[in-house]
Amino acid sequence: MLMKKLALASALSAAFLVGCGSDDDNSSSSNDTAENSTFTASKNADAQPIIWIGDFNNFDDAVALMLIAKDPRYTIELAVVEDSFNTVAHGANTVYNILEWLGNRDTQVIRGAYYAPEEIYFGANGAKAEGTAVTDSNAVVGGIADYQLPNSNTNGSWNLERRNVMGINLYGQYVPGPWRDNGSTLYATDHLIPRAEQENYHYNGNNGMSFKFELAEDMVLAELDKLGDDVVVFNTGKLTTFARVLSKASPAQLAKIDKVIMMGGGFEGETPFTEEHGRENNLGGNIFSHPSFGVSTDFSTHQEFNILLDPLSAKVSFDLLAQNNIDSYLVPTNSTDLAKLEAHSIVDLAAAGATPEACYTSKLFSSIREFEGGDFPGFDGSPSGDFALDAVIRLWDIIAALVLLEPETLDMNIREGYIAVDQLDDGLENSEYRYDPISFDPMVGKTSFTEAGAGQPLNVVLGIDSEKARLAMIERLRSSTNAAVKGPSCD
Repeated sequence: MLMKKLALASALSAAFLVGCGSDDDNSSSSNDTAENSTFTASKNADAQPIIWIGDFNNFDDAVALMLIAKDPRYTIELAVVEDSFNTVAHGANTVYNILEWLGNRDTQVIRGAYYAPEEIYFGANGAKAEGTAVTDSNAVVGGIADYQLPNSNTNGSWNLERRNVMGINLYGQYVPGPWRDNGSTLYATDHLIPRAEQENYHYNGNNGMSFKFELAEDMVLAELDKLGDDVVVFNTGKLTTFARVLSKASPAQLAKIDKVIMMGGGFEGETPFTEEHGRENNLGGNIFSHPSFGVSTDFSTHQEFNILLDPLSAKVSFDLLAQNNIDSYLVPTNSTDLAKLEAHSIVDLAAAGATPEACYTSKLFSSIREFEGGDFPGFDGSPSGDFALDAVIRLWDIIAALVLLEPETLDMNIREGYIAVDQLDDGLENSEYRYDPISFDPMVGKTSFTEAGAGQPLNVVLGIDSEKARLAMIERLRSSTNAAVKGPSCD
């Protein structure tokens, strides 16, 4: 069954790419046309609907969004913006602008799961929060009392992602300020994307949080009810909302999910997290991974960001996907950390005949390179190299998008199995370092394979051909299919 699906996807990918690359009709000379206000992307009559749950907080989210928005085989019906190290409003505006720019005009955009089902007793640094709780006794299976905010003891005094009703969050502790700021502005290039003009493409926080609150999972389930039985769920952020969807969904709603693709996790002992890759702390994660944090490696922790932000939701999601026999793919750092931005990608994207979105992506990558410091001696000790593009910046969500769009092209190495997620150890709620899981519990959020499980195992994409992935990304962005009709030129 898997090979049949991959072969079909490969054939469809080949058909999509027939017109790629050097079509001068889609060069930047058409950038100033007024058609953008009415441009609607051409989608196949049998295009598969996508429900996309992600944080949309950085460059990889933006490029992944462009890749999928251009593909005529898929329509993005609902985008759910999760909390992360930037605000939901930032992420939502990125989604609106890119979707309208590429002719995707009818996507509903909402914010992800907001509060715990029970009262939030403590906010940042233990301060008592004010406000009324949002309650939902049917939020999850198994009677987990404080589900949305994981790893909490029963009195609510500890939580990895505890936040108060003022919106103060702790995600930023894992990402230094300059990276947060640059993520929110797409490295100071977001102004190059035309602003969304549709009245329905303006963020209002699920119809105005102060006046009408709808639980994100209920909105996702309502969308499932409206769609057919071939829905793709694409999750590129934490799994908070998706775990609640899986927990509350009826069998009929679950049956509508054709496949699930998730970016998250990392597995120690699997390439590239093995001894022969020669890193001092080669553990599979990407938290505190920048050399400015004082570590000697770019693979410094067990935890991958999306899983660490809500380990319990990740565990529940993986278990319920297996138990409900849903065809699911996990794209961990094992695949994404070997797929890096490269200097010649900037040139290749901007070659003659480039589409506006290819020109934009070239400028985006160039801005990242400038921010990171550009060319100087390589991080691996070589006399020359590009620190920014070789050592740190990965194609995280871009690779997940290509797993959907071009699975056979990537020559994927897939291992089937059940996934365990380490949770906060007992007794650590009284730790001196209440809001620093790295310091006192470096295993929380770690993913590993396990033999225990019920139902259909997950497909874990442990490896890809990173050069083929890079070329596929460039070719698709330069494709004339559903190309933008205005935008930045390749000057």
